Amino acid sequence: MDRYDFHKIKYGSELLIDLVKLESLEKYNIRNNSHVLSYYDITLITAGSGTFHLDENNFNVCPKTVFFTSPMQVRKWEFEKIPAGLVLLFEEEFLNTFFNDAEFFQRLSYFDSTSHKPALLLTDPDFVYFESVLKNIEKEIVAHQKKDDHILRALLYQVLVWLNRLYLQSHSVQEPEPVPGKYIFDFRKLVNLNFQNQHSVGFYADKLNITAGHLNDIVKQHFGISAKQFIQNRIFLEAKKMLLYSSMSVSEIAWQLNFQDDSYFVRAFKKKTGYTPHSWKNTENP
Repeated sequence: MDRYDFHKIKYGSELLIDLVKLESLEKYNIRNNSHVLSYYDITLITAGSGTFHLDENNFNVCPKTVFFTSPMQVRKWEFEKIPAGLVLLFEEEFLNTFFNDAEFFQRLSYFDSTSHKPALLLTDPDFVYFESVLKNIEKEIVAHQKKDDHILRALLYQVLVWLNRLYLQSHSVQEPEPVPGKYIFDFRKLVNLNFQNQHSVGFYADKLNITAGHLNDIVKQHFGISAKQFIQNRIFLEAKKMLLYSSMSVSEIAWQLNFQDDSYFVRAFKKKTGYTPHSWKNTENP
């Protein structure tokens, strides 16, 4: 599978943000070409049609739609003619080196692939506003000087917070009450690092030096699901990606994800998704 890394010195000196036209990326977005990005991507569709696949989600491509991609999610475009759009690319480091808020990206609902679908349909006024802000970012990048990094950071921060507000409203997602953020941030990080081998809440609670009950309360308050459900969501998200984008057998996937045997994996997958692994893979729009 292809992997695309950020072109950090495209403009001479290092710059960890870019704004490009979707049409200019056609050679990278070859139809039916599964790929991953090592950076964040926010794509605004301005014209055209097709299908955009992101992990296990399938989205219709249409104007005024925004797609959100986090690092290492599996993507694939299907189209007769590549859609037109604006693509905002950036590394997390671009903001974190200045704002020093390691949890900022964890609070953006549209990048939370375990709980929410990473797409948003804009109203006409919001589309006009967002397109204008993206074009302002493009102008700043073209005229970039080292001293202007803060302007770009401010514009990026504005975009991310504004989109998060719209996303919460559009998807009827309630912004979580403040909770011990360090636990949430560290829990998500631990799950992403260990989910293939560690499935129990107790393992993560021990790593965080809190009880399993306390961890469950924190996760439920923040995400609206139990810690066990959060871990399972991550495990089965990976299972779906393996079924879709790899040639691994069900037995190999079960072994890779540390299930005790194939039959247990099949039962657990069906309980979670309503499909057996084979039927899910062969269903056009699971």
